[in-house]
Amino acid sequence: MSMPLALSFCYADHDAPARRRGAFTLVELLVVIGIIALLISILLPTLSKSREQATRVKCASNIRQWGAALQSYSSDNKGLLPYNGPAIPGVAVGGKDLAWNSSIVQDFFEKYLVKNKAVNERQTDNVLYCPSQDWHRQAQNDPNGTGGLIGYFYLPHRIPSGTQMNYAPTGFTDGKGWVEKKKFSGQYRNAPIASDMLQWNDSTSSWAAYSSHMKNDKPSGGNFLFEDGHVSWYPMAADTHRPNKWSIDLGATLGTWKCYYRIFDPMIPGNL
Repeated sequence: MSMPLALSFCYADHDAPARRRGAFTLVELLVVIGIIALLISILLPTLSKSREQATRVKCASNIRQWGAALQSYSSDNKGLLPYNGPAIPGVAVGGKDLAWNSSIVQDFFEKYLVKNKAVNERQTDNVLYCPSQDWHRQAQNDPNGTGGLIGYFYLPHRIPSGTQMNYAPTGFTDGKGWVEKKKFSGQYRNAPIASDMLQWNDSTSSWAAYSSHMKNDKPSGGNFLFEDGHVSWYPMAADTHRPNKWSIDLGATLGTWKCYYRIFDPMIPGNL
């Protein structure tokens, strides 16, 4: 007697719903966005600080090159620093204020500091300008480069004349000595010879674009070059040792302009 065959059938139920693929819920998406926002808020200040530090280092490198170039110039010119006083016979353009430089200083720039480049070439990497200082790099301020406008304060051998810049504002009687010195060493050997531009304008009540290393609408500080070639960073911060309670004080004035480059140095009379 034969047994009935058991037949089995495999078939696909086409009417059954397809399995859904996994997807983010709205809550999960919001969590991811929140994490990304948190990471950005943590990383941005770090990136900003790193960028600012890189600018300071580049700026310090620029101004350090000034020190080496000035030493070379002095060795070739009987110990003198480049003349930066008023126009005289043989000096077509005189130096004035703190950022405009004589034709002698411009010649120094081209022969010792930015060799084979014209002063009016305003590239980002030009050692005549701090990377954070764009205002004086703009051509409209000195379109032909004949005024010798640069992006640093350069002090020596200016020989103040007339009523332009006041290099000895109240409480800073030695200011003229800083800018009148013609050679290295001497009474003001510990004073800086160049620095970043830190300028306040009363007419606009701001530091605006006139200063280097701006942060939160004011300069965070500046690099200072000294006779021996070293460069130091000084912050625009409270310092109880100073007359005005700041680490960088007022060095010179011109009308509504106030230029800050005076730093603490007990070796300089009247600069405590």
